Amino acid sequence: MDETKKAESINNVRDFVSKYNDFTVFYHLDTDGIISAALLTAALKKMNKGVYYYRPTNYEDYDKMDMQEYSKNIVICDMQIREDQLPLFKEKNLCIIDHHQIINADLLAYANPKIWGDETYTPCSLLVYQIFREEIKELDWASAIGLVGDSGGKENSKFVEETAEKYAIKLGKDEFMYDNDFGKAAGMVGAMTTLYSREGADEALGILINSNSIKEVLNNQKLVFADKKVREELEKLKMDFKENAQRFGKVYFYELGQKKKRYSSTLVTELSFDKEYYGNVLVFMTDINARILRLNLRANGVDIKLPVMLNSIFKQIKGNGGGHDKASGGSIDRKDKEKFKRLFLEEAKDLK
Repeated sequence: MDETKKAESINNVRDFVSKYNDFTVFYHLDTDGIISAALLTAALKKMNKGVYYYRPTNYEDYDKMDMQEYSKNIVICDMQIREDQLPLFKEKNLCIIDHHQIINADLLAYANPKIWGDETYTPCSLLVYQIFREEIKELDWASAIGLVGDSGGKENSKFVEETAEKYAIKLGKDEFMYDNDFGKAAGMVGAMTTLYSREGADEALGILINSNSIKEVLNNQKLVFADKKVREELEKLKMDFKENAQRFGKVYFYELGQKKKRYSSTLVTELSFDKEYYGNVLVFMTDINARILRLNLRANGVDIKLPVMLNSIFKQIKGNGGGHDKASGGSIDRKDKEKFKRLFLEEAKDLK
């Protein structure tokens, strides 16, 4: 790991925040993105800065946005951006805090652990906490919620263990450190997006910004209600997956209709940790509209690089996507569904 590059990158982000004011914060509408935005907001407040606008965002959103709606200064948290989308921000002052693939960008304020050669899986909520630790050191519990919710507990176990000890939180035996109050809170935050989409993400962000402890998060009745409703539906969908998923060796294909699309990401993530499916590749194809299928892929316990596989496939059919080696997403044309499945199985033929 290049410590000099790391220090330069972090200092550039801090300089960006110090130089400007009235930020728009784009954040991914999952638990890690929501927590990242909450931590960034807390740091900005400590630095006497303000947020003009929040925008919960998903991978396919950038091309639909009217950038004139947003302030001059934009910080993107936990949202991968393609290089061909960067011109959309040409009239903005842009800062990116992310942990996905590196992009080639003439951008000074860009923090991504991969830039400085750190291959540890570092969810954005932990990255934001590390960058602004001197301002938000008392919010380590929130960072732990975000990183556990993004499957980062296994590779950041020391941070989780130390934070759990500090707040007398009992840890379970799950290798990803999800079976504890951090994981429970992460599921509750994520349930808001699952149940209420973007509005839920924004409301969850507001709850996190105004919470002073993990206990307040766990006891928030809006989060409790959302989690209960989502749990009930997920149990039904898990049974449907068991009965209707197509299995080809170590690969499972499963389709979700438009009415259930909001459950796709949570469902595939939970199933990927289930002992029955751990060590397999789960490929969810969800109806977005009459033409587009969204892809959610998970491969916990598998030696695989999903973005590399997707990039290879997208050279043969129209599509886009990316993410992490074992957790990626994207979209394809519905007409290419069967061809995508065939190409994916060809890419996965050597899995053991």
